[in-house]
Amino acid sequence: VATQSSGSSGINAEYGERRGGLQTANELLAKLAKMKEFAEKKRREQEGDFKVPEAPVRRDAQGNKIDIMLEQAKESAENEEERKKLEKFVLYSKGLVQHKEALAKKADNSYEMTKPLARYAEDTDYNSLLKSKSREEDPMAMFTEKKKKKKSKKSKKKKKKKGKKKKKYSDSESESSSSESEQEEYKGPAPPNRFGILPGPKWDGVDRSNGYEKLLFMKQAEKLALKNEQYKYSTAFDM
Repeated sequence: VATQSSGSSGINAEYGERRGGLQTANELLAKLAKMKEFAEKKRREQEGDFKVPEAPVRRDAQGNKIDIMLEQAKESAENEEERKKLEKFVLYSKGLVQHKEALAKKADNSYEMTKPLARYAEDTDYNSLLKSKSREEDPMAMFTEKKKKKKSKKSKKKKKKKGKKKKKYSDSESESSSSESEQEEYKGPAPPNRFGILPGPKWDGVDRSNGYEKLLFMKQAEKLALKNEQYKYSTAFDM
């Protein structure tokens, strides 16, 4: 006769002996419920025997108990201070101007992302950007920079004057005087140049150039005169 193990005998004693052959659905459900109850009971018994170990007690050199939570909070605060110091070091090592330029570029990129993909000729932002750029080969760069400096100085003066008392003349008169000073030009005769730039209003009339512009215009006039003579000579025999 085959002997049964102690585990199987305990299970059979708990919810009855095993049965073979055909069984109804209700009998199978009842047996499964008893098996689940038995397994849950065993698990609770094992958990009751097992005790969770307590956290080790840490003490300092004087034997005082160390609060772990307080130490962790202090370490996190120190790490935060170190992180701020590191951020300041990185910022000053790269340069404040470069940092501001990077932020401005980031804001400009985010603004451009809101626009449609296609760019047309009426794009005011792009046109103003091209106008504001200064190029080395641009003959008008000197004058545009002077105008920009004048405008910046005028804006600073206006800001200072706002805090003071009101002026005796109106704003319209001041605007007209500023526009007249900006449009002040040299009105006398001046040697021509390739770019059509007039001399300043305080020019004394002395040509201090190396004579390249004068020679260039002479060569152009000679070529034009030779071309006219060749045309007249070629058409003289057709008549």
